[in-house]
Amino acid sequence: MAEFRFPCPQCAQHIECDTGYAGMKINCPACQQSILVPPPPRIAAAPAGRAAAPAKLPKPAMWRNISIAGLCAVALAAVIFAIIHFGFGDSTRTVWENWSTLDGGKDQWSFENGKITGHSTTGDSMLASPGKYRDVTFSATVQTANREASLAIRMQDKDNGYLIVFAPSSTPLFGSNGYIGLFKKTSGNAINLATYRRAMSSIGQTAKLTVIARGPAIEVWINGKKILRANDSTFASGSIGLRIFGDPNYPCDGTFSKVTFH
Repeated sequence: MAEFRFPCPQCAQHIECDTGYAGMKINCPACQQSILVPPPPRIAAAPAGRAAAPAKLPKPAMWRNISIAGLCAVALAAVIFAIIHFGFGDSTRTVWENWSTLDGGKDQWSFENGKITGHSTTGDSMLASPGKYRDVTFSATVQTANREASLAIRMQDKDNGYLIVFAPSSTPLFGSNGYIGLFKKTSGNAINLATYRRAMSSIGQTAKLTVIARGPAIEVWINGKKILRANDSTFASGSIGLRIFGDPNYPCDGTFSKVTFH
């Protein structure tokens, strides 16, 4: 069956699929929003004197013979294709086993029941990937009991890279409105590139935090909604990471689960 590409209407991620999925609802592999697969683009007309071969459509009787089991098999194949092609799947255990601390100590972090939890009263602490990523979609379900649970991309070292700081509503530092900030960290100094302050999930509640980096463009999404965008070309690639920040007066306990990146 022929394949075609189309952009997700929610996040603009290009998706490749068979023409047989036209008209079906699927979840976008990048933003997980439910979308309708559009019809494939029309094939250009054949040059004069060369008739285009007609498409061979299955006979109606063939459609009547498609069983529910067959449809389930198609759906399962689509899921497997997405996992293999896009690198999807919960990578939280892999993160715990293979990532190392770029800042702080590994004793500040723990893994239990599929979740990574970090605790800090001494400033920054970050688990970072061993590999370097340029264009990347990085997502995690985040939760904090008191301060923040943040992501990082294109980290050169502990003092240089981009931070996506997530602080939900009702935190001691930010009050009733939540806070999400996109920062560029250079030589240890944080420069704010974009800020979002609205009522959002509260302390103890989970939220899906996603950052999409394509060239100099960086987007931040919360629960499937794009909230921030900035352009900055200082760092083209680097490690990705899970980040917390706390001090003796305002400790930080952040939890991360369902970590995906591709």
